[in-house]
Amino acid sequence: MPFHLTETLRPQLATLLGRAGFCSLLARGLALAGREAPWLRTLHVNPDGSLHGGGEVTAKQIAAGDVLLLAELLGLLVAFIGEGLTLQIAREAWPKLPLDDSDISQRIAQ
Repeated sequence: MPFHLTETLRPQLATLLGRAGFCSLLARGLALAGREAPWLRTLHVNPDGSLHGGGEVTAKQIAAGDVLLLAELLGLLVAFIGEGLTLQIAREAWPKLPLDDSDISQRIAQ
């Protein structure tokens, strides 16, 4: 199942947290995102950090779930490692995305 946004973060987060740490963070993000999109609770994290499961979902649901999961992952990162390092990771993953230190919390909260 293609979760392009969260897959983009995987290399940076696996380096920072280790594979097991990334898998734990991803599992927690899934649990939190599953409150808004219950079908996300049917996904499972593979040992390599990829996702499987999900049953019958549309491309639109997958895209929306990817955004929800990314928002939860970024929120967890801000809580665990702070805004500065989270912003650095986001800039590495998406170098063309205009981000500034003063509004990362607002963007994540949206």
